[in-house]
Amino acid sequence: MAIKIIMGIYLLILLITSLYLWHCQDGQFLIYNSKGTNNFKTIMRWTAILLFIETILGIFLLLQRNRYLNLITLIFSSLTILIFSLLINQKNE
Repeated sequence: MAIKIIMGIYLLILLITSLYLWHCQDGQFLIYNSKGTNNFKTIMRWTAILLFIETILGIFLLLQRNRYLNLITLIFSSLTILIFSLLINQKNE
């Protein structure tokens, strides 16, 4: 039961992050803006879409009886955020 509550909170945070990325794709995201990266808007848009899809997948997996299926959501969302971080920190030379 505790895993479902914690995963529910994680999915809520993931959804909020997705909506925030979608909202900030035209402006500034934390310390990053579109002037530093050529494909800033594309990176933000695709990351928001992927996180939203992973949230929907996570909700579906949360309703299943097998608690180990929640690892799929954790792994996919962690990899998405890792790739987003690596892409956004690339220097255009």
